[in-house]
Amino acid sequence: MTTFKVYTDASSRYKAIVEDVGSERQLRKVYPSSIGAVIKDGEQVVGAISERIGFSDSNYAEFLAMYTACRYLIDHNISKVDFYADCLNLVMMVNQQIISGIPELRKLSYAILDCLNQIENYTITWIPRNSNKEAHHMAAQAFKVS
Repeated sequence: MTTFKVYTDASSRYKAIVEDVGSERQLRKVYPSSIGAVIKDGEQVVGAISERIGFSDSNYAEFLAMYTACRYLIDHNISKVDFYADCLNLVMMVNQQIISGIPELRKLSYAILDCLNQIENYTITWIPRNSNKEAHHMAAQAFKVS
């Protein structure tokens, strides 16, 4: 059985907005975010994910990219996978099963581990950002789609 390669990434765009709060104007930072993943059988791309996810921080977006890729694999009955991600927090969470104390990440961490339990054989490896260009492109592409 083939071992698929899955590359995941996220993109967050800094944007400052001015809000009226009472009688004052305040600057607030927001982070529109997106996720991307590329699923390969050998060198052939057999699946891709590119979605805007609203406003979130980069860690949440990276974790959501992994979760979304896992759901894709389960839905397509793919059971042997090598994951690659450039988010060290994500890779360490999966490999060491250390659950985040941040409520949003805690829930997503458990969801990722539950999904991975449905995959027969997997690994996850950290790769440098410049080695994750295809997944990064998919995440960035979500901002270009109207």
